[in-house]
Amino acid sequence: MRYYRKKTMDTLRKENKRLKERINLILDSPEGKEYKRRKTREYYREYREKNRDKVREYQREYNKEYAKI
Repeated sequence: MRYYRKKTMDTLRKENKRLKERINLILDSPEGKEYKRRKTREYYREYREKNRDKVREYQREYNKEYAKI
């Protein structure tokens, strides 16, 4: 029984490694780089909209501290 589990785990590890390599291959292509860039912009846009008050408060505090310099 242990051998069966080990064999299954080994095949799952190999498949996981193969899929990660394939994802990296796709993300390293020009289309993949553009996709990653677009997704990060969308994520930050959503973050800024959701945390607008926190961002503004941080900007005010930052300006108070570093506007003196």
